[in-house]
Amino acid sequence: MKRNAILLSLLTALFLLPGKTVGQTTSSDGKLVYNFPFAPSEGLVNRTEKEYRKEVCLNGYWDFQPVALPGSYVQGKGIAPELPLPKEGAWSKTRIKIPSPWNINSFANRDVEGPDHRNYPSYPKEWEQVKMAWMKKMITIPADWDGQQIKLYFEAVSGYTEIYINKEKVGENFDIFLPFSVDITDKVNAGETAEVWVGVRSQSLFENNSTIGRRIVPAGSMWGYHIAGIWQDVYLLALPKVHVEDVYVKPLVSKNMLELEVTVQNNTEKKADLQIQGKINEWVNLAGTDINSAPVPAWELGQEALKVAPVKVAIPANASSKVVLQVPVSGELNYWTPEQPNLYAVLLSLQAKKETLDMKYERFGWREWTLQGTTQYLNGEPYALHGDSWHFMGIPQMTRRYAWAWFTAIKGMNANAVRPHAQVYPRFYLDMADEMGICVLNETANWASDGGPKLDSDLFWEASKEHLKRFVLRDRNHASVFGWSISNENKPVILHVYNRPELMPVQKKAWEEWRDIVHQYDPTRPWISADGEDDGDGILPVTVGHYGDINSMKRWIEIGKPWGIGEHSMAYYGTPEQVAKYNGERAYESQEGRMEGLANECYNLIVNQRQMGASYSTVFNMAWYALKPLPLGKKDKSKAPTVEADGVFFGDYKEGVPGVQPERVGPYCTTFNPGYDPTLPLYQEWPMYSALRAANAPGQPAWSPYAVIDKQQYDHRKTTTPSKKYKEVIFIGSQNSKLKQLMDAQGVIFAKKANTPSLLLYIVDGSQKLDASTKDEMQKQIAKGADVWIWGLTPETVAAYNEILPLPVSLDNLQRSSFLPVQKSWMHGLNNSDFYFCELQKTNASSYSLKGAFVEEGEVLLNACKTDWRKWNKRPEEIKTAGTIRSEYECTAATPVFVKCQQNASTFYLNTLTEFANSEKGFNTLSAILKNAGIAFQKPEVNIDEVFFLRDEQINFPVATKEKLVKDSDGEWTLELYVFSPRPLDDLLIEPNMPKLSLFVKAKKRALLINDKPYTAVSHDGRNEIIYKELPLLQGWNKLVIKLGAGDRNDFTGYFKCDNKKDFLPLLKAAFVNPETK
Repeated sequence: MKRNAILLSLLTALFLLPGKTVGQTTSSDGKLVYNFPFAPSEGLVNRTEKEYRKEVCLNGYWDFQPVALPGSYVQGKGIAPELPLPKEGAWSKTRIKIPSPWNINSFANRDVEGPDHRNYPSYPKEWEQVKMAWMKKMITIPADWDGQQIKLYFEAVSGYTEIYINKEKVGENFDIFLPFSVDITDKVNAGETAEVWVGVRSQSLFENNSTIGRRIVPAGSMWGYHIAGIWQDVYLLALPKVHVEDVYVKPLVSKNMLELEVTVQNNTEKKADLQIQGKINEWVNLAGTDINSAPVPAWELGQEALKVAPVKVAIPANASSKVVLQVPVSGELNYWTPEQPNLYAVLLSLQAKKETLDMKYERFGWREWTLQGTTQYLNGEPYALHGDSWHFMGIPQMTRRYAWAWFTAIKGMNANAVRPHAQVYPRFYLDMADEMGICVLNETANWASDGGPKLDSDLFWEASKEHLKRFVLRDRNHASVFGWSISNENKPVILHVYNRPELMPVQKKAWEEWRDIVHQYDPTRPWISADGEDDGDGILPVTVGHYGDINSMKRWIEIGKPWGIGEHSMAYYGTPEQVAKYNGERAYESQEGRMEGLANECYNLIVNQRQMGASYSTVFNMAWYALKPLPLGKKDKSKAPTVEADGVFFGDYKEGVPGVQPERVGPYCTTFNPGYDPTLPLYQEWPMYSALRAANAPGQPAWSPYAVIDKQQYDHRKTTTPSKKYKEVIFIGSQNSKLKQLMDAQGVIFAKKANTPSLLLYIVDGSQKLDASTKDEMQKQIAKGADVWIWGLTPETVAAYNEILPLPVSLDNLQRSSFLPVQKSWMHGLNNSDFYFCELQKTNASSYSLKGAFVEEGEVLLNACKTDWRKWNKRPEEIKTAGTIRSEYECTAATPVFVKCQQNASTFYLNTLTEFANSEKGFNTLSAILKNAGIAFQKPEVNIDEVFFLRDEQINFPVATKEKLVKDSDGEWTLELYVFSPRPLDDLLIEPNMPKLSLFVKAKKRALLINDKPYTAVSHDGRNEIIYKELPLLQGWNKLVIKLGAGDRNDFTGYFKCDNKKDFLPLLKAAFVNPETK
């Protein structure tokens, strides 16, 4: 074991080195080209079978015809439009490269703000919006296939699929991930050509939004429900008329028995008297050791280990029969384990009258998983699993190279397991896991976390059963699969998203049916779980929770079954404000700082799980969050990727080759580099990865620098005495400016004229230019020692202010809403968290930064954070990591936004801040700055927690709203508030485009009264929220009463919005007490 561990470490270190230049070339136009096959594959028919079974890979160029949706079609009604037959002469000039979804370039493509998934630049842009289409290919049936059963075989097609041969429909399928075949024996002739049409309608066309959810088939997560078309291999397959249809290998280790369940198909008109016999050989892995060859399938059969004794069987005409063969095992087979993934091949021959009709190959591992008490066992020994879990993220993952890299990283963090999450992964992932010793919790595409599945539809439940059955049948022979994850978070979605507890009996029935389906088609694996749904209310044999604390784990232990955690850590969602729980102010500084906090969280989560006896634990997620998105083929990281020059490009496209052949893999679309870019390692670690490696160390957790983090070392909250106290403060700018309103709200007392220049501070609205007389007066007082604070410089005004500044300053474009203070002067005692506004507002708190001699000679007090946290917070998973790291790489501007510079007796303060004090946090931060500056201000009478702030073009209900709710005798709640309108809104016909004010209320039960009259006009009426439209306010103060249900207090929020005239909202006022009655 120790020697193997050392070998693994050496191999991992080798692969982490930059790739060798073999295989990569730079073309004449400077592109990085990878010359090895992107997706090495062996094809469908195993080489040991090829004497009896034949295949033609139909991958390659197919004709493509988009079909427009009918003008009357409305998506979301649950009824898809019919797919009209293709039209002659309407085929696109661009041919599609099968396999690939036709809308692939739009995956995760939100203006390419994060990863670059433009894998097929040659595809027309309009394909990205196509919802249904036809694909066509002319095929030739080989002349020597006469007398064979001929099938069209599809590894996976996304959407409702219809298959035609020579304009005659021969089959259909509606599953996004699983293989299917169509028998075309009677429709084609050997030696002749045939025309294949494949029509596909996107699953989105069948969605039904009428109640809860929308998807009527298991569609997985962001990749699965987005794509449309043929996305995995297509084959023409020839089988003997009498052949082995299926072999199910049951390694019954505890019984010393290998059981083979063989299905034989007889497609002739006569009974077939047959003999089945075979042998079991060692399967020897001959894969290479360098980064380019290690993922490529290479193997040979080793020594014969066992024989399969001949068995006679008679199969009726046009029928199939199942035969069970038993092979006693007494030490001839070595165990499959993650440490020693020994594999074997079963070779079965089917004979009639001593003539071999067919040969069938199946690979397996001699291993057995069992459950006892709260523990899982492998080959009779307790065995704990630690691993990773992640979504499928497109073309970069459509290759054994990615699977190999991912599993190498899993081994590198001392782990041994994986949950390919939220969809059925291509089967080569299971092949690689078999070979590398990775234990797989195999999960269906029944993913509910986005609230997408239509769990009140019989169509969905029926589709789920068929999906599960086909899934188990596809993967049950893989040694790596230790269990089946039949769904993900259905229960919490039913209870906490849909709020439909009456659906739980339907879900319980489904768990029972799904459990029984697994038992029926795979009785060898007792682990059947529903991820994030505990033990399915007692129905399932194991318990798997999500995001549990110590008390949750204690509860799972008390259930008395083997238990695990399918997802834990806030890696995928934690904002800096949330992660600061673990490493304080450091979390706000950068993605690196955030990752240090997550390293602390993950380390201690895994340690606790190990100590409490978890059988299974996967972090969420290592592959996308503990490793950095890589700038593959990126020449200049400071610039956004271009599709023409950046990325890794691939060689000439080849017809009839298994596996996808992308034109390009773009920068930041993956965290793995399995040899594509010689300037980059296999992967680059964040601190979280090293913490995982330590927490998963063999035997017991190892030491980690992230095990304990002293948060106080980053905290600068200290009181300070201002070095100067201003006796006079004069405001320069419009009396209606936002800056003046901010200062008035703080209670700053402004003087009318200067009397004591040495204790005078000018506060200047830098967005407005100075008139000549004001400038002359300021310069006179500056000469006598007055200080100047210019707020919110803009490109239009900077030149004018350079006339009074001691040194010139210029502006860089840099849009940020998070800043890092320097512990000097006015920033003493303020922390990163005080200047972190990303979660409070979408608008920029500053659009520019400062540079030039003024900055170089002065003191920087506040820097913009190079990390734009708005790229992370509440953003889709498939783009956020890449978007955030790109914001750091592409931030080439200067970062100072608040600078102090002294000249003689005067001090100048410049900042580019604009809207940051329009929140409770910003208000308090400004108060601290004013105090540090020595600016006198009177604490306002109003409680800041009761202020209705204008933010992101809406007036938000304040923090204290819930405290203002009054409970009535029926246990329900009432909120009374007052809204001031500068003009009447009660007659919307007075003028065109009159302000139309809306009120959003989040509550299940709600009612609105305006000036004591019930108001019911709405633009949206949802289960948990409502939008009242065109509020008929009178000029002046209006009384609004909002009535809520007894259970609505905790979740209640609200805001006002004016969509048609945004300049109206700043004129509106709101309060809990009518000021006119004071």
